[in-house]
Amino acid sequence: MKKGFTLVEILVVIGIIGLLIVFLVPSLLGARDRAKEAGVKAVMHSVQLAVEAYNMENDSYPLGTNVLLESLCRNYLMAGGYIASVPKNPFTGREYTDADVAGKIVYYYDDTTGAYTLTGYKRNGTTKILDLTNL
Repeated sequence: MKKGFTLVEILVVIGIIGLLIVFLVPSLLGARDRAKEAGVKAVMHSVQLAVEAYNMENDSYPLGTNVLLESLCRNYLMAGGYIASVPKNPFTGREYTDADVAGKIVYYYDDTTGAYTLTGYKRNGTTKILDLTNL
């Protein structure tokens, strides 16, 4: 009697491995995006602290609506030393640019109410992850 696996046994094992891959790969890719979205939230919290520090010294929040993160940092937060540099985008691994779609962060200021909102977006640039506000 010979020892070893039959062709049917090997094919069954390959089939099971194939099914596991089919079900696990999308789940793992989703986990990567969720981790990057958590990174966007962390950046948003850091920026919120810098905006609040800006307000403490200037008695007003940065003015503007639809201000993308790079512009907010370069025009307001870095100039006063409230943030050291433009944060890195978790989706690209590089500093945020105003052209970024994936993981973009937008600042809105309403001068009638004195309220601001930081809005972070997912990879597609249209689905919101989180809104942070001073209200």
